[in-house]
Amino acid sequence: MRPGLCGGEGGWLVRSVAVTNAKGGVGKSTSAINLGAAMAELGRRVLLIDADPSGNAALGFFARGAPGIGLADALLDGLKLEDVAVSTESPGLDVVPPGDRLSLCSEQMGSAQGLGQGREFRIRRLLKGLTGYDVVVVDTSPVLTPLNVAILYAVSEILIPIDPCVAALAGVRALEDLIRTVSEFRMEFTDAGPLSIAGVLVTRADRTLVSKQIESEVRAYFGPLVYDRVVPISVKFREAYARGVPLIHYDRYCAGADAYREAASAYLGDPRVAAKVENEAEAAGDVAA
Repeated sequence: MRPGLCGGEGGWLVRSVAVTNAKGGVGKSTSAINLGAAMAELGRRVLLIDADPSGNAALGFFARGAPGIGLADALLDGLKLEDVAVSTESPGLDVVPPGDRLSLCSEQMGSAQGLGQGREFRIRRLLKGLTGYDVVVVDTSPVLTPLNVAILYAVSEILIPIDPCVAALAGVRALEDLIRTVSEFRMEFTDAGPLSIAGVLVTRADRTLVSKQIESEVRAYFGPLVYDRVVPISVKFREAYARGVPLIHYDRYCAGADAYREAASAYLGDPRVAAKVENEAEAAGDVAA
């Protein structure tokens, strides 16, 4: 079993990735929304788990309010992820909302009395029992909580969105320390192997000199892990979010949509997708002309 895959019933293999960063405001939920939608558009069955009590990822699909039943109920009441998953208007993409009790759930994970023995492996057990999906994308909160640590025990890959600001690498270094510690425990207590970084995505990029300098630092630090195309800052993201629609569907041929499609292609390892994105963009330009 290769890294990034967890075994479901009947031999079904599900690739799982946490979209995470120790720093907030980096476009983490936006990235989870659009990467998940882009992978579904490429023919994968995708489950997006919103593991942040704020529910930002779920609200990106349910603008009028996410369902109150979700991940918390799976953790606290023994439900399966399939029981709390909600279909979206994006074909092939389902969402598990955080649920109204997720903050309580995270607090209990940190308590000696909470959730019983093995609470740090609760998420892992939920994923191992999952069937019917090709990819699981988990949106985490930027705060270091017992729930986030449990998520890092469960998935085998993380994808790091970074906005090119002065504090960009500071949050990443803190995250790297956590990854190193979790990897050691994973290898000692589970068969999951070390936690790996699947990719780094530069988000909220603009044309300022500072933005370009920090992007260069990020590329020098992570090397080939950084995806080629950056996600530009744009008001289109707010417009799409307010309507409960992923940007890649709201404005198919904008630069941000292209960037997320290419990132999804790079994550999935499908070179045909990048060519398709480029051809569609060229065709759209010809029509506009």
